[in-house]
Amino acid sequence: MTLRQLRYLREIARQALNISAAAAALHTSQPGVSRQIQLLERELGLELLVRRRNRVHAMTPAGHAILEVAQRLLNEADNIRLVAEDLRAEGKGRLALATSHLHARYTLPAPLKAFSLRYPDVRLHVLQADADDIPALILSGEADIGMSTELTSDRPGLALLPSVTLRRSLIVPGDHPLASRRRVTLEDIARYPLVGYHQRSRGGQIIARTLREQGLEARYVVNASDTDVIKAYVAEGLGIAIVPSIALDHATDPHLHVVDVTHLFPRSAMTISLRRDAYPPRHLTDFIGMIMPGLGREAIHAALGLPLVVMDRASVSRPGVRAVADPRRKSQSSPPAVR
Repeated sequence: MTLRQLRYLREIARQALNISAAAAALHTSQPGVSRQIQLLERELGLELLVRRRNRVHAMTPAGHAILEVAQRLLNEADNIRLVAEDLRAEGKGRLALATSHLHARYTLPAPLKAFSLRYPDVRLHVLQADADDIPALILSGEADIGMSTELTSDRPGLALLPSVTLRRSLIVPGDHPLASRRRVTLEDIARYPLVGYHQRSRGGQIIARTLREQGLEARYVVNASDTDVIKAYVAEGLGIAIVPSIALDHATDPHLHVVDVTHLFPRSAMTISLRRDAYPPRHLTDFIGMIMPGLGREAIHAALGLPLVVMDRASVSRPGVRAVADPRRKSQSSPPAVR
């Protein structure tokens, strides 16, 4: 039994039991994949795939059970490579980020620019996606990190890092009756036409549900999915709107009056999600620190339940790799420090 055979089995499952697609993804031949799976079945004495006329129709119960164990084993093998690459590469690798439109547009431009300057040799890739699609992108390995709002914690295989509250603001034209108010109520909001997010969106659902639970009905004149569109319509006097506060900039929105209304709605959180069983390289944890200052590498490893290996990078490329000395120990021949 080899890791290659287990990878072939995993890829067949990923490719909806299509061996040709699995072979293409693995950059090998279809007969080669079939042969390796047959060898694995012969060694285990079990059928892993249900075949009919040379086509795979299903995975057997034994196949599902073995795939589950193989997945954990392959994840650990991948982590060994990631640890070695992290210690050897010194600022090389990949950062694939899956995020929603809100954060792609307003939260991430500055951190991504700072990251690209600090790590010019890391391949950076941003995938804009619906919030509900982000977990699958992370779990499949297509993305290394996810950033969204309102991601719940009941996602097997994902770890959510400490989050920050997403604040919401009411925006109205400068000459609007509500512009003279320092505080407004939901009843005040319901009195005026609303330029809002489409109610299929997460933000739109939260706003509509909150008003409905108070026996209020929103009078929508515009349903949009883009905050810039909403701000433009409010500036023209077509209605009022509730938007994330991070989308507002006095320099670019001088004609809008802003009132914080975070307290009127259920708490929303900006969350960062990672695959729980994947080792995070240093450039990834540094990027998270750029978004959430104060969240260090050690805290991220602890959240993932992974050890933090501290090595002397200067010695990695030489024979006899040595660990950084722990100042609490007198001996200089201690094994690599794991915290």
